[in-house]
Amino acid sequence: MRENRSRLFFLSLLLLLTFLPWLTPAAGAWGASRIAVLYPEVREPYLAVFSTIIRGIESQGERHILPYPLPENFDSGHIEKWLAARRPDAVIALGSRGFQMAELLKGKLPIVVGAVLLAPNGLPGISLAADPLILFATLKELAPGTRRVFVVYQPEESAWLVERAQQAARIQGLQLDARPAADLRAAVTLYRELVETSLMEGDAVWLTMDSVSANDRAVLPMLLEAAWNRKFVLFSSKPGHARQGVLFSQYPDNYRLGRQLGVLAERVGAGQEAGLAPSLELETAVNLRTAAHLGLSFTAEQKDRFHLTFP
Repeated sequence: MRENRSRLFFLSLLLLLTFLPWLTPAAGAWGASRIAVLYPEVREPYLAVFSTIIRGIESQGERHILPYPLPENFDSGHIEKWLAARRPDAVIALGSRGFQMAELLKGKLPIVVGAVLLAPNGLPGISLAADPLILFATLKELAPGTRRVFVVYQPEESAWLVERAQQAARIQGLQLDARPAADLRAAVTLYRELVETSLMEGDAVWLTMDSVSANDRAVLPMLLEAAWNRKFVLFSSKPGHARQGVLFSQYPDNYRLGRQLGVLAERVGAGQEAGLAPSLELETAVNLRTAAHLGLSFTAEQKDRFHLTFP
C-alpha cells in the first residue's frame, strides 16, 4: 500500500513537471508592464504637473516606469535608441515635446499622448480638453436656468469636440450654437456680434482651450464685461479663468489623468485599438462673487465638491 502511494506521488509529480511549461504564463505575462514616459524637461511649477501625472501612471497595477525628460532641442535618434535598448511595452508621450516625438514614433511602438491639447491625428491619447458632457452637466447644476450655449471655435482644433458637444447638449436639454472661426480676428468679430445681438439671461458662452476661443487678451476681457452687464453665464476649460471672473472652469485632475493614461497605454500595448478622448477626470473652480451677481447660490454639498473657489 505504501509502495503504491509512493508510486502515485511520483507519477503525479512527473505529470506536473511535464505540463508545467504549458500551465505557466509566458515571461512577463504576470509581471510588471514596462511603460516609457517621455515628458518635457521644464522647471517648477510646470514640472510639478508632469510629476503628478507620472505618479498617477504609477499608481495602478504593477508598472515599471521608464522616465525620459525631453530637453527643448531633443535628439529624436538618441531617444529611439534609448527606447530600443529598454523595449517598453508602451510609451506615454506628454506635453508638446512628447507629442512631437510621438509623431516620429507612430507605427513603430505602441504609444499614447497626453497633457496637451489634441485634435484627431491617428494617435491615441487623452486631450486636455474637458469632456463637454461633464461641462454641460455642471452648467445645468450650477445655473439650471440656462437654455442656450454659444461657442466660437477653431475647426481644425476643436471640430471633434464640438461634435461631441452637440450630443451632450441634447442630453442636458440645451441648445448649442457653435460658430467656427478660422483665426483670432474672425473669433473676435463673432463674439462682438453675439454680445451686440444675441446674449442675454439664460444664455451661456463656453470658452474652449483652442487658439481662438479663449484668448486672454482679445476675447476674455470683452466677454467678462458683457457677461457682468447682460448677466449671462461664462464658463471655461482653462483653470485660471475662474479667478478672473467666469462662473466656473473645469480642467483635468493631473493625478487621475495619469491613471487614465496608464490604463490606455496598457490597452494599446496589448494590441487593442484606441482613439482620442477628452479628459473625464476634472476639477472644478467656481467664482462665488460672479455666482452671487447672477443670483445663484450653492448648497454646502455642492461647495464641498468645488476644488477651488474665488474670491
